Amino acid sequence: MDTANFEPTVPSPLTPDKKKMFFVFTDPLSDRYPPHLNLGANQPYNKDKESGPATAAQGSALSQGDIFSALRLAQLTALVPQVIPHTFIGEAGAKAGQAAAWTAYGSMGRPDAGKKIADVESYNNQESSKRWYQKDIFDLPNIGNLTDWYSDARFAQQYFTGTNPTTIKQAGDWAKVFIDNATDPGDSQMKAKISKRAAESPESLYVQDYSYFRKAAGTEDFRCEFEETYKEGFKTEKRTLYRYALASVCLFNLTDSGTLEPLAIIIDWRGSADKSVFIYNKELNVDEQKGDWAWRYAKTCVQASDWLQHNITVHLCRTHLVEEAVIVAANRTLPQEHDVFQLLYPHWLKTLSLNAAARSVLMPFVIAPIVGMPDDNVYQFLRYEYDNFDFQGSYIPEDLKRRGFPTEKLNDKKYHNYAWARCIHSMWFKIRSYVQDMLMLKYSSDQEVRDDPHVQAWSREMRAPVQEQGANISTFPELQTLDALVDCVTMCIHIASPQHTSVNYLQNYYQAFVVNKPPSLYRAPPASRAELGRYAEDDLVRALPMNHPHEWLLASHIPYLLSFKPGDKESLIMYAASKYHVYKFKKGDKEQKIKGAAARFYEALARSESEFKTYGEDTDDHNTITYDVLSPSWNAVSILI
Repeated sequence: MDTANFEPTVPSPLTPDKKKMFFVFTDPLSDRYPPHLNLGANQPYNKDKESGPATAAQGSALSQGDIFSALRLAQLTALVPQVIPHTFIGEAGAKAGQAAAWTAYGSMGRPDAGKKIADVESYNNQESSKRWYQKDIFDLPNIGNLTDWYSDARFAQQYFTGTNPTTIKQAGDWAKVFIDNATDPGDSQMKAKISKRAAESPESLYVQDYSYFRKAAGTEDFRCEFEETYKEGFKTEKRTLYRYALASVCLFNLTDSGTLEPLAIIIDWRGSADKSVFIYNKELNVDEQKGDWAWRYAKTCVQASDWLQHNITVHLCRTHLVEEAVIVAANRTLPQEHDVFQLLYPHWLKTLSLNAAARSVLMPFVIAPIVGMPDDNVYQFLRYEYDNFDFQGSYIPEDLKRRGFPTEKLNDKKYHNYAWARCIHSMWFKIRSYVQDMLMLKYSSDQEVRDDPHVQAWSREMRAPVQEQGANISTFPELQTLDALVDCVTMCIHIASPQHTSVNYLQNYYQAFVVNKPPSLYRAPPASRAELGRYAEDDLVRALPMNHPHEWLLASHIPYLLSFKPGDKESLIMYAASKYHVYKFKKGDKEQKIKGAAARFYEALARSESEFKTYGEDTDDHNTITYDVLSPSWNAVSILI
């Protein structure tokens, strides 16, 4: 992207008119993705350059090793050479990595293999207990190291501090649906509990709601056919199997003391209650929960649903792709010296290069091959989520209130386990204060914002539909006031920095142990409550990616690649420090004010170290899981990986 002038290391020599020719949105019909940077748009310009042909300039100057950890790429290729795409590391690098791994580790095992859940638990823990130089990807802890990883408490807490703490919301009408369908005599106790809570404190009932998945994907048939190769004696055979996606709904109760309790689950919403299978929690003790296979299967359905929402919606769409739209539109409309451009530019580091790699490799060769729907429906799901993204509604204060978490009460005991909300809400205002300080150096009134042709053009470009070659984010603000501009720029930095940080860097912990959160299931979901009630351990094992090494290894190893900690120079706090030092000795009045704004931002971020540590220690599980993903050392300046 450097040589192509999309992500230049030094200021771009392009005129505004040429930048507008360079930075062009694609049409989703051309490659199935939402609008993004057209990498071929620089061809006319680069044909005239002495540096070489246009085809050379269209690529990224960053190698895969510059984007991903080169060491982890080598490890992954050594471990799973037959499934990690060679485009990641190249044929020679793959062979070298495999040879080095064989010398160090010997033959690789099968983390997916087994007839019981205990088999994969044992493998996971044995690998984690090896000496540091023998662990390979198991050098990092994961949730499978906990003896009670399967419990209701661990399951529920993931929706407050796991990979996707961003979508849990108040139950609304779902509470009545669950009450009305608790018809089995064994459901009476839970039905009474839900009814009582719904009557006395309806705002305390929450859901993870994936019921819209079929609409989003454009299909009622939530399965994907695939071919698997396996050994039968000395022969290699092939068989046709199916992966299944699910549209689960899970009802939770947030107690007054702050415990999130799973109450009931619809394993796969089929459009109406009479077509869907419900199950209600027996609220057993932790030891008894281990053998409650029907309930454990239902929780696995929810986790598989959330895997899809987290990876495609929350992570890929709402951070990577939305931020790319911001980058393209800003480059098309804002002069490089413009205050808004200068505020945003540092938060675009590596993003365009990374997104290009994600579209060409990760999505088609990693994500699509392990989810439970055909490729066309996966891409339709992605476009649906992009088209329905609410930009202004996702501002953190509005988002939390809309989902039923009053921001003025986040420090109350009832919300003490929602550490993500407490950290991200605080971070929003740290960023906003800095943005406001910087923009007030340019604008002194709302009218000046309205009269700024570049800012107004940026807004129009973001809101313009695909037919007008825009970003197609209709909920982007019209920017009629200074406050609106401050909020908008805050959101752009928030997406690139703390939002992406919080949904990316915990993937290895929660997803490397695949049975905790599988990307899809390998057995059709039960068609009735009676069938589900008969589920035993063998039924859960057959539904999981166990004994499917190709899919298991992709699902377990890619989170390891994507969870590589940002370098010290790539953190948000180091950006603030660098900004301060750049302006430290400059004499102009504006320059000194910029120095002051940067200093205040740095100090606010530094204070968050102890503040966020306190929020993490307030959670009930802090003795076994440390929630520190938004600490200054983890909080990346941009979407780096």
